[in-house]
Amino acid sequence: MARKDRNVFTIMIVPHAETKVFTFRLSTIAFQFICYVLVCTFLFMIILARSYQTMLSNMWELQELRIVNREQREQIEQLVTEVGTLQQRMVILDELDKQVREMMELESFQPSGQPVASVSPIIPGPGSQDATIASVRGIGGGTYAATGGAVVSRTSIQEARDALEMLGQLYQEIGTRRQSLEEVRGAVSESLAYMSAKPSIWPAFGYVTSTYGYRRHPYGGSSEHHEGYDIAGRYGSPIVATADGTVVYAGWMGNYGNVVEIEHSYGWSTVYGHCSKLAVKVGDRVKRGQVVAFIGSTGRSTGPHVHYEVRIGGRTVNPRYYLWGPN
Repeated sequence: MARKDRNVFTIMIVPHAETKVFTFRLSTIAFQFICYVLVCTFLFMIILARSYQTMLSNMWELQELRIVNREQREQIEQLVTEVGTLQQRMVILDELDKQVREMMELESFQPSGQPVASVSPIIPGPGSQDATIASVRGIGGGTYAATGGAVVSRTSIQEARDALEMLGQLYQEIGTRRQSLEEVRGAVSESLAYMSAKPSIWPAFGYVTSTYGYRRHPYGGSSEHHEGYDIAGRYGSPIVATADGTVVYAGWMGNYGNVVEIEHSYGWSTVYGHCSKLAVKVGDRVKRGQVVAFIGSTGRSTGPHVHYEVRIGGRTVNPRYYLWGPN
């Protein structure tokens, strides 16, 4: 009996009040089992609390991820809208480019094959429907790390992919349009330079007394070839340059009297003779309409007028084709 009691534990509960004492007798096996159950229960509670804490953390991360996802979707929608607007403007620009080319009589633009800007996709490649995205990249920059994992809509990813693809195409189109516009700009600049150098206005206000070609010489009556136009006007009236250019001669020139000669681009030059006074000197850059001299009757002349010549490559041509508008 004593050996049997050695394998038994007695637990006594003695109240402070004078009441009955409670006594429990447990065998060693039962005591060990109870201790095992208590330890397991304690460990289970710890694991449960840890799991609950992790679940709460994941729920917060999921909520934040949903907010980020919603913001991204709004940004993607705004991006798609802006890309659409840019595409519409590119269509208008393309039509304008064609119209300008038609006005300038230019051929349709052919891309030179130079590399143009491209866009590298930043959206991850397609995965399974339940693919877990480790990080979500926002349009405005920055990265949100979803450590607990969260499912991102494939629709949003595809929309972002489509927007980036449209941007890439738009960048290519912008590169092409830029090359085209640079070509148009060069053509326009060349045309403007040509027009500014081409004689096109009357050099003085008055009336024509002698035209280009053969005429009876005012002194002696013999026939001679007149190299320009004689435009009679009031003595001292201004004489203006008929195109942009550089003064290459300003002074006395025999029968021409006081002369101004202006060299223009593209082989043109103009001569203004019989001037009473000169307003420019050699080397001056002049603009169309700028006063270069004043009407006079110097040299071999019968009265106040300007002798006006237009030359191409040093040879005189009929000024009639370079006098636009009424005088």
